Amino acid sequence: MPVSIETQPELRRAHLTDAVIPQLDLRPFIDGAFAEAAGGATRDILDPFTGGVLAVMPECGAEEAVRAVSAARAAFDDGRWSRLPASTRAGCLRRLAELIDEHHDDLALLESADVGKPIAGTSSWDISNAAVMYRYYADLIEEQGTDVAIPGARRAFGRREPVGVVAALVPWNFPFPCISWKIGPALAAGCTVVVKSAERAPLSAQALAGLVEQAGFPPGVVNILMGSGAAAGAALVADPRIDAISFTGGVATATAVMRGSADRLPRTTLELGGKSPIVIWPDADLDAAIEAAVVGMFDVAGQNCCATSRVVVHDAIADDFVAAIVEATASRRLGDPLDDATQQGPQIDAAHVAHIDGYVRRAEADGARVLIGGSVPDALGGTFYAPTILDSTTPDMEISRAEVFGPVGCVYRVADLDAAIALANDSDFGLASCVWSGSDDVIERFVRESRVGVCWVNTFGLFDPEVPWGGTKRSGYGRELGHEALREFTVTKTVYWER
Repeated sequence: MPVSIETQPELRRAHLTDAVIPQLDLRPFIDGAFAEAAGGATRDILDPFTGGVLAVMPECGAEEAVRAVSAARAAFDDGRWSRLPASTRAGCLRRLAELIDEHHDDLALLESADVGKPIAGTSSWDISNAAVMYRYYADLIEEQGTDVAIPGARRAFGRREPVGVVAALVPWNFPFPCISWKIGPALAAGCTVVVKSAERAPLSAQALAGLVEQAGFPPGVVNILMGSGAAAGAALVADPRIDAISFTGGVATATAVMRGSADRLPRTTLELGGKSPIVIWPDADLDAAIEAAVVGMFDVAGQNCCATSRVVVHDAIADDFVAAIVEATASRRLGDPLDDATQQGPQIDAAHVAHIDGYVRRAEADGARVLIGGSVPDALGGTFYAPTILDSTTPDMEISRAEVFGPVGCVYRVADLDAAIALANDSDFGLASCVWSGSDDVIERFVRESRVGVCWVNTFGLFDPEVPWGGTKRSGYGRELGHEALREFTVTKTVYWER
């Protein structure tokens, strides 16, 4: 039975290692069944907190990718999924959501241990968000379908048809919900999918494969395999039978994805990184803004594409505001991700800690000043990095322009709204921004001129299945969530019918 979320962390870990993981089938899920991987290579999946081996998984490569695409292609071409009534497809999606709910606590444990994310977050959001997505797209295709009306054209109409076979490449920081954001609308549209799970955190995807098997999807409709981006991922994006690619990750990998598929021009959606600003105005609810700034910088240990890593604050309140966020940061609780009280767990691995620390050390050399953090906490081991705030940062510094993907925030002081907007937009990224103010004039101008895909006003981190998500500039293109995500996985066929 799933362990209660009120249980102690040591009992949770024992349940995870003794009951949850041993029940997983760790083989690739291809054509409706778990299958052996060729070659015999394996990968150790490590617990970021303990450093121990959570599981040993077969390493999939080009052969498994080809088999998975073959299964998905056959399942799409023979219509076993795309030609089903919308109500039947919706029923499978709803059944998958029900199974996720039934296994909620075990899935939350897997996600927390695999990524190092606090259990409070995976329990309250990551797993339930995935179930919400499958239900949302089930409802959407039943209620509205996918056809397009053409007003005034009596013998012309548009049909939205599934694009075909989709390769879904997911990140390691939000693996379980990100799969749902991709395959939920793709499956609803009638596509078949091949999921390449995250190299560093593939366990919840394996659990999902088992639930897909139970949910009644026809064989070949959903295929899930684990492997490196260089092998399995590259083979997927290069396969000429792939019609669309949905990728979430870093810019460098996205560039490789585009190069690998460029000769075929598949439909491509890219949800990439960010360097999001949070702008604080003197008339804001400062207590709420302080909390938002700290959560925005440090949630998921800063391993978050929408992290508000640039804190832009008006001169009139800058000193007091900075002192307050430093004080709030000092009380932040780091520790075991399976402990309900933990606010920040480890980074994904020790190599990533060194990557983060390198940015901080170079920022100091450039003249930035560490107000708090900037080190590996001695008592917690080498996979933790202390929540860090830097002052005396300027927009031209590397730390101001690169996505650190760690718990590091930079402070910038501005004298007026012109300067705040200019600084907020002075980035190669354009995923999200956040403004805190009590003035409608300030808010309306900031929202209008902020060059991002998502703008939060007097709040942070809200996501709604009905509202599109995605960025501009080097934060990618295309949209996830909402009606727009469904459109990403359909093509419009215009029909002129003379009777």
